[in-house]
Amino acid sequence: MRVPIIGGLMLVAGLLSVGCGGTEAASVEEQSSFDTRADALPPPCDTSYDLRFYSEPEMINQVGRDLCNCGAPFVHQGTRTVYSKYIRPETECF
Repeated sequence: MRVPIIGGLMLVAGLLSVGCGGTEAASVEEQSSFDTRADALPPPCDTSYDLRFYSEPEMINQVGRDLCNCGAPFVHQGTRTVYSKYIRPETECF
């Protein structure tokens, strides 16, 4: 009685490991595509500023921000709107 149960459990385990996805070896094409991606980091900022965007003309609720610091990558957060003001004016990096 134990032999058929153990045999059945082994068969189920074997089918599950093969039939439910298991692990697949990545193809050479997939691995090489990561090496040749065209996504490049943006160039570092050559100016420094902090521009904030707001949802209304009264400029109370901030909804976005553009930030650039000398030598650091450009950062955009949230949404750009027509209601904006510089918190730190644009200055050139030396």
